[in-house]
Amino acid sequence: MTLPLAGLLLLLSTAAGAQPAATPPATAPLSSPPLPSGSDPCAATEADYNEAFDALVRGEDEQALAALERVLASCPTHPYATEFARLARSRLNPGAKLAEAALLGPEKPSGFARGSLVVWQTLHGGAQGALLCAIVDCDGRVVLGASLAGAALGATASWLLTNEGITSGQAAVINSGTTWGVWYGIAALSIFDMGDEAALGTVMASMAGFTVAGVALSHFTTPNAGQVSMANSGGLWAGVVSALFLITVDDGDTATFFGIESVVTGAGLLTFALLSQSFPVSRGRVLLIDSGGILGGLLGAATVALFGGESDPIAIGAGIGALSGLGLTTWITRDFDDPSPSSPQVTLAPTLMGREGAGLVLGGRF
Repeated sequence: MTLPLAGLLLLLSTAAGAQPAATPPATAPLSSPPLPSGSDPCAATEADYNEAFDALVRGEDEQALAALERVLASCPTHPYATEFARLARSRLNPGAKLAEAALLGPEKPSGFARGSLVVWQTLHGGAQGALLCAIVDCDGRVVLGASLAGAALGATASWLLTNEGITSGQAAVINSGTTWGVWYGIAALSIFDMGDEAALGTVMASMAGFTVAGVALSHFTTPNAGQVSMANSGGLWAGVVSALFLITVDDGDTATFFGIESVVTGAGLLTFALLSQSFPVSRGRVLLIDSGGILGGLLGAATVALFGGESDPIAIGAGIGALSGLGLTTWITRDFDDPSPSSPQVTLAPTLMGREGAGLVLGGRF
């Protein structure tokens, strides 16, 4: 019985070895995280979030904060809106505005610029109304009414037309155009022999024309306040110094005097307007240079007067002193707008932060 048992065992082992191996379980394919559906409230805030981000980049913090608040109202768990809203609130605080003002960069629209334009153009409108009434020979009460109407028109137009904002440079070039219009209108009265009505009409046209030219320059060139100040100072000092030298001639020819002054003033305006494109300067430095010209002119006149000079030598001394003061102050303030790295411009100001906190805002150029 031994051999049959061995054969049976061999047969069973062979049959077992012939069975196929067990198939391993199939691996399930990997799936990507589900995308938010169109009904997700966070997905519906994408447009507001993009608007807020663009507004922050442009520095329009109020608009950015309003858009971010809409985002958070629909999606309180938005991953970025909360911190961006906190940033916008901190930048709207007065302390942050002071710090931002210390930084150098392109000018931004400001309420001060818009207000200065409205004030100046209100005066311009009032003057136009009064001049128009003088031409048509109004009585006293009508003159007041015409001035009031002109002032209201100037204020309303300058306010409504700057609804999207205006920079200090743009406002300055428009107001400067009005001012130079007055000067050239008055100069024209002395150069040309005009009647009363023609003279008043010339002043009106000159103010309006130069104001329109200022509007065009503000729109197509977008100058900054330093460039406008530099151009104005160039025209002003060219006219003042040439006048100090011209009065020593004293030939009594008023038309020639104002004719030369008009040309010299215009040349100064144009020359320094072109120079301002290549030599950037701040309004603060221009004001310092102007003060140097004033001090130099007074010192030159006083020095000549102390030595017993007459009116003509005093005028010449004042002119030479003004030129010397302008040149010296320009050299002294050569680093005014470009301080050395060892002397950084820093502004530190307190400010309220988000989440019921307080902090400090640090701004500067290093």
